Amino acid sequence: PHWNVPYLPLDPRDIGRDYETDVIRINSQSGKGGIGYLLEHAYGFHLPARLRETFSAEVKHLSDQKHKEFKPEEVFRLFRDRYLDKTRPLEITECHFAQVKGFTAIVSLKCAGREDTVTRSGNGRLDAVSNALKAFLGLEFTVELYTEHALEEGSSSRAVAYVGIRAEGELWFGAAVHPDIITASANALVSALNNLLAERSDLLA
Repeated sequence: PHWNVPYLPLDPRDIGRDYETDVIRINSQSGKGGIGYLLEHAYGFHLPARLRETFSAEVKHLSDQKHKEFKPEEVFRLFRDRYLDKTRPLEITECHFAQVKGFTAIVSLKCAGREDTVTRSGNGRLDAVSNALKAFLGLEFTVELYTEHALEEGSSSRAVAYVGIRAEGELWFGAAVHPDIITASANALVSALNNLLAERSDLLA
């Protein structure tokens, strides 16, 4: 009357289930590879190694704190809320570029009730935007990590960019999604800065 086997191999699709969303669970014992696999295969995000390691530690800590497992959609929600397209308190409202002996960015910014348009040059578009943000915030930081990839296939696919900045002796991450890769890159940089400013509100004083 019983199967005399310890485990029964089963394809979840044979019973109307899905491996990524119905089977995978993340808990405090899960490795960074499992969390990276989940975000890549279920949502298309290929997190760079250092961001994957940092986010995995955060998820495992939260799982241990709450004494619960996270479903894939919960892990993605945590990633989105923590790193993706953060626009408070700092936001780029408009950005234009000119290419003359390098790149010049004309960036309209607002932060904590203050608005300004800053023009700065750099050896690339992201470097020019970075220099404009430094001038606007009066803050020194360096971009230590930058990667990007297409989120979907096809000519109309969106791009996702990941940025890591070194500031105040720590590494801060941000990510952003946009059909234009330059916009995604700038917004990812802003997301990283917003994570810094959320922890160090004194830098806005």
